[in-house]
Order: sequence, then structure tokens, then C-alpha cells
Amino acid sequence: MRRGIAGRRVAAAALFLAVGGGAADVLAQDAGNPDSFWRASGYLWFANIDGTNYLGDSTVVVGDTASLHASFAGEIQAGRGRFRGVARFSTTSLAGSGPLDGPGVPAGTEIDYDFSWTTAELLAAWQLGRFESDHAFKLFAGLRYVHQGQDLSGSAGSYSQDWLEPVAGAEYFVEMGGPFWVAIDGDLGGFLFGSEFTMRVGAELGIRVAGPVHLSLAYDYLQTEYGERGAAYRWDEGVSQGWFFGLTVKR
Repeated sequence: MRRGIAGRRVAAAALFLAVGGGAADVLAQDAGNPDSFWRASGYLWFANIDGTNYLGDSTVVVGDTASLHASFAGEIQAGRGRFRGVARFSTTSLAGSGPLDGPGVPAGTEIDYDFSWTTAELLAAWQLGRFESDHAFKLFAGLRYVHQGQDLSGSAGSYSQDWLEPVAGAEYFVEMGGPFWVAIDGDLGGFLFGSEFTMRVGAELGIRVAGPVHLSLAYDYLQTEYGERGAAYRWDEGVSQGWFFGLTVKR
């Protein structure tokens, strides 16, 4: 559980750091205004997955930190003034082989797996501070739906688990001068229902290429601990992380 404790500390530090940052002499594109605002982003996500999957009495170690796998993600924001509604989606999967442990399983046994991880979020965001600024700070909260699927080779079978968990976090957006901008965000989830604990941190560097069209490079890290010891399905210190290449249109 040391990694879990370290993850909580990283999350707290990231959320506090999100309120800092430099300033440019232009109005933040993502600052609130009396007119309606919308933003749509699509991402090609090069991700990896790492964690331990407890399936009843058996344990499968999932992990491939040496390579990245093409996946997809997207986000839509819409609102007016200080309020934003946010919808996010991401999905990734990993096929490989890993150690299998359980009653009657010989030591050193490995099994082929195909593990998938999909999330969907609905959030409400509220901007703080002045509109006439080159930066924007927002607080957000909402719900995250998670689906995990595990297909194992041979007669081991298939497993899946779905849950809903609360999420709360913050985002800081700042214009860097010229066409460049940066966004930093993070959130914590679980605790009340759903997972035992989740922590996510991310950062995105964008550039305006023409009118409302922007390109961006982002990194995202999500750690999840789901299920208690002895549960029929448990995902322990599981991590999905990777690089996003995005196309955004905002008005």
C-alpha cells in the first residue's frame, strides 16, 4: 500500500500547485463570459496499464510499462458565465501475459489476459476569480462511471466489473503568450461509494493553429484501488497513464 499512500500525497500536492502559474497579457480563452461557450476535444491516447487483479481466489498481475498502446478519449464542455458542464470519455485495453497465483496453481504459472478499462464522467464546474484575466481557475465535481473487463485464456473465463464513484477536483488554465496555453488539473474520487480511492493528475500544452482550432499534447495519470480484501473482484493499485495527442475546437 506504500504506492497508494504516495499517490494520495502526490494528488494533494498537484491540486495545490494547480492554483499557481505565470501570466500573459491576453484574455484566457477558457475564462467565463456572459456569452455561451463550448469546447469539443478528441484525443489519440497512447496508454499503458499496470495493476493486480484479484478474481475470487486467483490473482493476475496485469502490466506493460515498457510499451504504449493506441486508445481513444474525448471531452465536451459547454456553459455560460462561470458555469460549465463537462462530459469526458476514455477507453483503453491491454493484451499480454502475466503471473497467475491461486489455490492449486503451480508456482511460476503465467496466463494470457485481455484487460479493458473504460471511464465516462459527467461534471459541473464553477470558475473563481476575475473574468478580465489571462488565466482561469475552476473547481469541479461530479460522477465517474468505470467499466473493467478481464478475459483470461483457457478455462479461466471472463470477468467484468462496473461501478459509479464521486469525483471532485480543480483545474488551472493560463495563456502563455502568443498561440500557446497550458492547463493543469487533478481530482480525487471514491471514498463515499464505488472505489476505495482514485487519484488523477494531468497537464496539457496547447497551441492555436487557426481560428477556433487547437492542437495539444497532454499527459494523464489515473490510479484506482477498487474492492476490499476478500472481495470477488478487486483492482489493487491499478494505474492507467499515457500521452494524449488532441484536436480541439472551441467557441
